Amino acid sequence: MKPEHWQGEIIRVFDAELYYETHGVGEPLICLHNFSSNARKCFAQLLPILTKRFTCYLVDLRGHGRSTNPSTNWTKDQFSKDIIELCSRLHLDRTKFLAASSGAMTMLRVALKAPNLVEQMVLDSGTYQIPEASQRYYRSPEVLSEKLIRYYAEANEIYGAQYGPILAKAFYDFRLPECDINIAVDLLAEIQAPTLIVHGDRDLFFPVDIPIEMKRVIPKAELSIFPNTEHIVMEQYPERVAEMTVEFLST
Repeated sequence: MKPEHWQGEIIRVFDAELYYETHGVGEPLICLHNFSSNARKCFAQLLPILTKRFTCYLVDLRGHGRSTNPSTNWTKDQFSKDIIELCSRLHLDRTKFLAASSGAMTMLRVALKAPNLVEQMVLDSGTYQIPEASQRYYRSPEVLSEKLIRYYAEANEIYGAQYGPILAKAFYDFRLPECDINIAVDLLAEIQAPTLIVHGDRDLFFPVDIPIEMKRVIPKAELSIFPNTEHIVMEQYPERVAEMTVEFLST
């Protein structure tokens, strides 16, 4: 049973319980956050603009926010299956998506696995690979700063602070070659949905050549590079990303 102060809903998807909230009126828009965050934190500053045009479904990915992850499965393959099943349970046969970082990586797989589901999507700071040069920015849980330790400790409301090291280790493991973030770029040519790619030119994790290549390969892709901007553009320019999302998804 969910606590009374939780204003959203819970749907059981495979082995996990996914929490989501709805805000606004209009067409449905599924919003997927970045790793070790949650949907409220990620999209709160965008909602004043998005909710005038869309009913925003703010979804906590498994193991984040108010969603469970009993199997501690962090693969993007599982995340994508979760979202496809969630949409089915919500009777959303074809819809629009806005996703950041880990959510954007998830959406690449959703678009490949369920092309009829994805009408359009906006991807902020996503990737199809972890570049070798970027692996040094993935910090071992043993050497995290106090700020990052607190950040991970607050990432899941159900499991509490003791879940932080598990999340930190999962993020650290993303640097490994066998991580399923890494997919062949040629696969992206199969994505049918019109896609807006938003990226910062100072992204340490995913250098700007990655979104440029995604734009080249995805058939109906547009690309907007933000100068002097780091990872996750919407954290730095929430109003602008919201405006671009509304404009792109309204065409």
